[in-house]
Amino acid sequence: MKYIDRLLLSLLLLCLLQWPIYGQIFPGDADNNGRVEHYDVLYTGYAFGEIGPSRLGGSPEDAEEFISLLWENIFPSGLNFAYADADGNGAVDFLDLLTISTNYGAENGMVVSSEFLEGVAGTDPAISFDRSAIPPIITENSTVQIPLFLGTQENPLLDVNGIAFKITYDAELIADLRLELEPGWLGRDSQLFILQGLPEAALANSGRLDVAMTRLGKQPVMAFGKIGTLSIIIEDDLIELLPDNVDQLPVAVSVVGIGVIDGDFNTIPIVEDSVHLEVMNPAAISDVIDRDQDRLVKVYPNPAQSHLNILSADRIQEVQLYTLSGQKLQTHPVANQKNHVLPVQGLPAGPLLIKIIGAHSIVAKKIWIQSP
Repeated sequence: MKYIDRLLLSLLLLCLLQWPIYGQIFPGDADNNGRVEHYDVLYTGYAFGEIGPSRLGGSPEDAEEFISLLWENIFPSGLNFAYADADGNGAVDFLDLLTISTNYGAENGMVVSSEFLEGVAGTDPAISFDRSAIPPIITENSTVQIPLFLGTQENPLLDVNGIAFKITYDAELIADLRLELEPGWLGRDSQLFILQGLPEAALANSGRLDVAMTRLGKQPVMAFGKIGTLSIIIEDDLIELLPDNVDQLPVAVSVVGIGVIDGDFNTIPIVEDSVHLEVMNPAAISDVIDRDQDRLVKVYPNPAQSHLNILSADRIQEVQLYTLSGQKLQTHPVANQKNHVLPVQGLPAGPLLIKIIGAHSIVAKKIWIQSP
């Protein structure tokens, strides 16, 4: 009897020792770095459709659970696929992706920041803002829409399974920032999951938008072109926000922490990008626009009734017309010419802004349209 008791006790101790030996899972923290965030989407999306041992008492609630049995597959980092099974039901599926959304921002223990290879300018693909879409005047309550591109038709990303990145900005001057993603960038089918999150913990006056897109399973695609359009709304009261005697203030918006994985879950290095929006004091718009512009572009007659003559030191590629509040009225392509005649019939009478986009420059000038 004593032998049997000792045997049972030994088996019990062995089970207790083996139970936590494989580690613990925090539901949604698929990369096991201590925080549920957008980068976890890359892991769960890549493991989508895989099956393995279920966990006893598995639940998508944000509580730790022990891994009783490891799965057969692992990520290149050595992390087991079991971490992607947020609800513990033995399959990586859509509920596990939803658990990331549910537990987003939750932390458990020490957090290790996710890091990805940063691209080398001129060598690796670069994410980029379409600077030609930025209005010539940005002031209080302006809305700015800037397309965001990654990869070109000539140089596409050939093997993409998922992407995650952060957009950082000055939350004191920017009232709202959103990104409308182009799902077709990562495949023109339904095998796609998208997540955007706003982390609660942020530095004073700093804003951040987390973005992730993943294929469902190992289904890499070729990707290039517009990845989305960024919509920015400037605060509606700049008088108290702009320092004294300051006509304009640069506001940086950056895309950083870019993680792009391929069909083998290897990182594709991507070059980051930042754009500076010159937010202007409404009382100083005329002075800022007229400063140092005549040496680059001449526009006449001003005021104009029927047409404008544009003479540029740079080859003109496009001409845009805006209201003083930043609303775009017209866009006119130009075939790389240094002079261009622009008809203005039908434009509203009064002051407008003309934006001349050259091969190496962008110039904005204030014009007047007279009624015929």
